[in-house]
Amino acid sequence: MAIKGSLKEASLPDVLQLLTMGGKTGCLSVTNGQSFGYIYFQEGRIIYSSLLNRRDRLGDIFVRESVVTREQLDEAIEEQSQKRDGRRVGEILIDRGLIDETTLERYVKLQIREAVYHLFTWSQGTFYFEPAKQPEREKILVSIDPESLLLEGARRIDEWSQLKKKVQSLDHIFSLDPDRSNSLSSLDLTREQEKILPYLDGMHSGWDVIDKTALGEFDVGKALYGLISAGLVRRTGQRERDSRQAESAGRVEEHRNLGVAFYRTAMYEEAVRELRQVIKRDSGALDAEFYLGMIALGQGKDEAAESTLREVMERGGAKPAVFNNLAVVLNRLGKTDEAIALIDEGIEKTQGHPQLHLTKASLQLRRGDPAAALTTLEDYAELKSGDYPPLYFSIRILAEALSADLDSAATLAEEGVKLHATSAALLNNAGVILERKGDLGRARELYEQAFEQESALPQASKNLGDMLYKDGRYDEAAEAYERALRADSELGDDAYAKLGNVYYKSRDREKAIQMWERALQVNPGNEVVRTNLEFVRGPTGAK
Repeated sequence: MAIKGSLKEASLPDVLQLLTMGGKTGCLSVTNGQSFGYIYFQEGRIIYSSLLNRRDRLGDIFVRESVVTREQLDEAIEEQSQKRDGRRVGEILIDRGLIDETTLERYVKLQIREAVYHLFTWSQGTFYFEPAKQPEREKILVSIDPESLLLEGARRIDEWSQLKKKVQSLDHIFSLDPDRSNSLSSLDLTREQEKILPYLDGMHSGWDVIDKTALGEFDVGKALYGLISAGLVRRTGQRERDSRQAESAGRVEEHRNLGVAFYRTAMYEEAVRELRQVIKRDSGALDAEFYLGMIALGQGKDEAAESTLREVMERGGAKPAVFNNLAVVLNRLGKTDEAIALIDEGIEKTQGHPQLHLTKASLQLRRGDPAAALTTLEDYAELKSGDYPPLYFSIRILAEALSADLDSAATLAEEGVKLHATSAALLNNAGVILERKGDLGRARELYEQAFEQESALPQASKNLGDMLYKDGRYDEAAEAYERALRADSELGDDAYAKLGNVYYKSRDREKAIQMWERALQVNPGNEVVRTNLEFVRGPTGAK
């Protein structure tokens, strides 16, 4: 299930421990003002982490540790920018014979640890855990036991609080004390202190020192702390934030990255704020306009989403994602035929993008044409050649079931669940198929797993309640209905109506009336519930 909260109420190490103990899989997003970070988990272990708007320092770590030279790194970066074949710098260094895969993995782990340690220092902001979400496929994934990070992180947090008393801020500019500089040769300096000395010249801030030396923030802070404590270094100024920098391409990219990150964690107000800054500085930023359309879609403002996405398309942004999401909006507005026609246009203009075929199959299924949906899924399968996502299995098993082939649907459902055990929607749909096939025990397992994975999908618990209700297991059905309604109080009148029936059967007249009244609030046209209320209240209408 989704987990969210404030870092003031729950520290990040506490959240990590909770996710680790629960063996969770998904993405933990953390925001602190204008800063944003991610930690990805696979069954309770950390597999990837990154900090937004901070340059990828893996190459710098290689140089710092003398794994490669600065020249070799620059050549790899140049090859990456010229060829644009999707390879990361580390992979290019492997191809050039400069490092091996074991070395790459070791330093990726180091990079991830440093990112997590930095996130541990955030005491304000918010966190949000999205179950089942995984990193982009091109990311280099590892497996790290969070327990070791928690111990080292706690030590660093304590130590950093002491460092800040002397260093205060890395925005400060630092200078060697000219009266003490002659004594440096007789001192036993650390490697980090020796590295930063050339930049303590009254011109470089702490952040500049980090950029020049490729050392981490903690290492630079610790080195400065020692030199300041010894009276060798002093603060002589503070880095000025040039107003022109806010207008630079780099600043625009920061707003864009933050906007997309906020959108992906459903922090829509913050996302709109950042994306509007992008458009303010670059009126031709169609990608920012696209995400504004996606935010409107996420907020249920379908007409606004349609208008924005159509404008993006008309201005030259006719990309697969625009076709796909505009079709989704049209379908939500009841324009399913128009949505399918738009998808067909998108398939033609984008050389048959696989996602568009998948969306088309979903729309055909919603239109009540399972045979057409299965044909479209065959086209999709030819393009994908395996590695099918949960949505493919969900659409296909429902299409097979509607085509009266329950055996194939059930077999495919189990295959999909085996591959995507954390997809709540697929688990729920598989439960529906197994229930129809008569395997109530397995269906119940799938419904329970679906709700456990994502409490924001209360339909799974509602489906379980319906199954138990039909089987005459009313107490268990009541528990499932109550759980579903706690997750979504607007789930529908049917859940309230059946829960009222259960309470009435157990002779709890007052609760039964409450549930039936709530059912009528959701759907005033439910005549069965209205009749139940009139019968229970009697001719006087007493409550």
